[in-house]
This record gives sequence, C-alpha cells and structure tokens, in this order.
Amino acid sequence: SRSTGGGTVLASGIRTRERKERKLYSDDWALGDEEIEGHHTFDLDQKIKSEEFNLCFVKDMTDIEYNLAHVQENGFNWPLLFKDKAVLGIVIPNADFTINDVRLCVGSRRMLDVMDVNTQKNVEMTMKDWQRYFESQDKDKLLNVISLEFSHTKLESLIQAPTVV
Repeated sequence: SRSTGGGTVLASGIRTRERKERKLYSDDWALGDEEIEGHHTFDLDQKIKSEEFNLCFVKDMTDIEYNLAHVQENGFNWPLLFKDKAVLGIVIPNADFTINDVRLCVGSRRMLDVMDVNTQKNVEMTMKDWQRYFESQDKDKLLNVISLEFSHTKLESLIQAPTVV
C-alpha cells in the first residue's frame, strides 16, 4: 500500500480515505498471513459444552421464557442463547446470500466505515471496493466493516431487527 495525501491505495488498487487519526499499535501486534486469510468458524454447541466455558454465564432461552416481562425484570444482564431465531422475530437472508448480493442491494457507491485492524485507523470505502477486498485472495491488510447503513435500500426489506429492538 502507499499513501496518497488523503488516503491509502492498497495492493489490490482499492483507494481508502482516512477519517480520523488513531493510536498506532506496535508491529508486535501485527497479524500473520494465516490470521488475515484464514476463515474463522466454530461450532457454537462445541464451544458452550467445552470444559473451558462457564455455562452459568449464558442463559438458554425459549419462546415461552422470553417475553416483555422477562426483559423488564432482568434486562440484559447476561448473554442469552436462542437456538431458534424465530423466537426473536428476527429475519435475515439465507446462508447463500453473498457479498455480491449485498452490493446489488445497497449499490456499488455506498460508503462504508471500515477499520484497519492493525492500526485501528478508520477509513471509508465504497461497497464495490469492499467487495473487491473481501473476495481478494492476497490481502495485505486486515479490514473490518464498522457499519453499513442500509435503510432505504433493497436490503432493508430482507432484514428485520429482533422484536425487542
């Protein structure tokens, strides 16, 4: 990557714009290629049932237990685990919904707030540039989307926030 006054051009040709200066962390914190390129997945049940996990920390919830009275009495004082998303009234796209589908719904020019994980610098990228980065095999930075505003786009009709929200 190289700096260009107001931003950075990544090896993939994606231009980013810096938003705010953040504290720079030392290279001791730098991630290796395996962390940048690897896919981090895990089995939730396996994690929860492991001896290293304190099961008392998480409360399993069912549709019968979870209601307005529960929220009023307990708030959100501990993590709640719902094995069935229907209980929450949440709607999300199917598992085969891709980054390209997101771009088609929100538009290629939609601006995203993105953070460089190593430096903690905020940058802005277009949805098209984010897709290019996301699908790239040789990433020279680990970037994370901070927010994606999708109200008043096609994506809005495909997602329903949990009822409690």
